[in-house]
Amino acid sequence: MPELALPPPAAPTTLREGTALGVWRLAAAVHGVDGGPGGQWYRAQHALATGQSSAVLVLPRSERAAGVMLRFADQAHDLGQLSHAKISVPSDSGVTPLGQPYMILGWAEGQPIIRACSHMPLRARLSLVVQLCEVLRYAHQQSWLLAEVDPGMIWVTPDQRLTLMGMGLMRMPDPQDPFERGMGLGSVPGYASPEALAGEPPSLGSEVYGLGALLYMLVDGRLPSAFGGDVDEASPSASWSNLSGAEQFSLDALLHKAVAPRADRRYVSAEALADDLRAWLAGENHSALSLTPMPGMDAAAADDETEAAEAGAGGLHEAPRRSKRLALVSVIAVSLLVGGWLGRQYLQGPATAQSIPATTSLAKTQAALSAPRQTPTAPLETRRRQQLATGAGALLAAPMADSAELRQVSLNE
Repeated sequence: MPELALPPPAAPTTLREGTALGVWRLAAAVHGVDGGPGGQWYRAQHALATGQSSAVLVLPRSERAAGVMLRFADQAHDLGQLSHAKISVPSDSGVTPLGQPYMILGWAEGQPIIRACSHMPLRARLSLVVQLCEVLRYAHQQSWLLAEVDPGMIWVTPDQRLTLMGMGLMRMPDPQDPFERGMGLGSVPGYASPEALAGEPPSLGSEVYGLGALLYMLVDGRLPSAFGGDVDEASPSASWSNLSGAEQFSLDALLHKAVAPRADRRYVSAEALADDLRAWLAGENHSALSLTPMPGMDAAAADDETEAAEAGAGGLHEAPRRSKRLALVSVIAVSLLVGGWLGRQYLQGPATAQSIPATTSLAKTQAALSAPRQTPTAPLETRRRQQLATGAGALLAAPMADSAELRQVSLNE
């Protein structure tokens, strides 16, 4: 079976005013007449309903544009259910006489956000992103997300009212159904997240990255990719000299978190990003200033570390108890030694003061041997017993080492 292919891309051509596109008549080109990849925008009038205007997006002829047309045909009914004053969704489609696909959307005043913000102060620019996040909150509640962030699809009026031209909206993909990814125009270079460039389906995390890239453009005039691998060290807010050092540090932390290379280190959704933007505008702290766990530590490693810490704490409590027991055994041993020495002294009695001379006569010797042994006098025996009782009593009455002394022993050990 031969492969099907579209004709080669046609050179962008500006359509003439009055060109008929179904029931619509082109009035004038408004944006994108330079033939950029985002297509050309025209204002059109309904041929039958007087005063009814629409925005017409004429896409360049390409396989990507064909994919957008197929996606619209598949999701046209669901898109029609989105009813929000700041969301303009496609309502019709077709092909121009030159073979270029086009989409019909509800008309919105204004111009693309980058051009509209060129003379706005910083706080007004950030407030517009908060408006966009609120629009996306509604889309999320209806199970839609902004899969393709394109500043050309975000229009702002002179009085700072924002409208999302909903070409980049897609149904939240079902991870169980790979055929539900669909095709889109593709994010403008610099607005696609690392995981989207790797081929993963759109997600809330990739949406946050696109919003963060938009913030970089509004604050610094450059995309995160312009900083290379040093995006975490960059200070996008440094160009605003009217900000204090603390305000610059706080805003930079917010921007770094929005475009973190790892999706799990970014804001979980556009709503969380809007909360931090409001906090910064109010001069309050926000989540990007909070300490976060060290990356790479999973739950099991954290549990092991906790158990080790508890075991170490238990060992610290066991050490004083072991020292107390050792001190008590030492006191008992010393008491037994002293008591044994005192008892031995008592049983031995007094030593003979003088030995029997060798020259003593036999009669004197026999008389001395036959003479009855004199028992110790009562005063001497009483004194010895008193000494023994006093020593043992003093030993037994000695107070045990208190907890402070035992702790001192433990520290010395």
